Amino acid sequence: MILSSIKTGLAQVWKSKRMVLIFFLANLSFALVLMLPFRAAVSNFAGETLMGTKLAGHLPIDFIFELMKNNKSLFSIYGTLFMLVPASYWLLSLFLSGGAFATFARGDGYSSPAFWAGAATYFGRFNRLFLWSLPVFAVLLCLQFLETGFQRLIFGSDPYEYVKYWGGWVKYGLRVISFVLCAMVYDYARIHVVTTGETRMRVSLWHGIRTVFGNLGRTFALAFGLFLCGALVLAIYNPIADSLAAPNAFVVLTLFVLQQAYMLFRMLLRLTLYSSQLFLSNKLAGAPAPLEISTDPQGLEGAAA
Repeated sequence: MILSSIKTGLAQVWKSKRMVLIFFLANLSFALVLMLPFRAAVSNFAGETLMGTKLAGHLPIDFIFELMKNNKSLFSIYGTLFMLVPASYWLLSLFLSGGAFATFARGDGYSSPAFWAGAATYFGRFNRLFLWSLPVFAVLLCLQFLETGFQRLIFGSDPYEYVKYWGGWVKYGLRVISFVLCAMVYDYARIHVVTTGETRMRVSLWHGIRTVFGNLGRTFALAFGLFLCGALVLAIYNPIADSLAAPNAFVVLTLFVLQQAYMLFRMLLRLTLYSSQLFLSNKLAGAPAPLEISTDPQGLEGAAA
């Protein structure tokens, strides 16, 4: 069932290639907002100097400190950007995800009116669902402290160094699993909102919890498998990108193209996850009829949870 879900998910994404481009352009626009002020500051500071030519490779940490010391305005600029840009990007991604889930639920490929209608219809509900999900996320993120409890129970308050070392890796693994579980619960709750038209977010949240933990082997294998796929591609991408370090226009252009190809793959992987999870959810609950996306203005927010 896992492989068939991924295969069907990829097929659905392939039918909706323009949607991948929409997610990619949204990601690129926010990256440019963050990087253009930094590039301008670096250009003014280093310019055509020898240090400037070295920046085609790795960015030395001492150079960053020197840049910040001599460009104090960067603190105020990035202090504002680091507060606004991540929150804005998350909200835009949440908005677009409504269109993506609605498109995959309909099953007939990308349609611009249906995509944007779905994005607008479910945006308010997804925000309310996130607020309802916060206590669940807090409980799941506490899983990482199981390692601390076992460590103190078995080895006391002053364990051996190797216990601390391997315990740190166990805690990191539990933290990753916690984040994956949080994302899974939220995704399956959003799928329930889209496929049923539910307006009571506590009901969809409970459905997401039951779907994830009632079928933990299959739901976790699907999400973690695609997560590992992304990690594997990142492990391949990083050394290649690191090797492209030379003050040469062709090398810089090649690196830029490679970076954008990687980000395009990330967006493809995200949409494949959405589509695969929706297919798996339908298989677990019995596939519903194709969804008709309502464009009724009253559906933009839905009833209060």
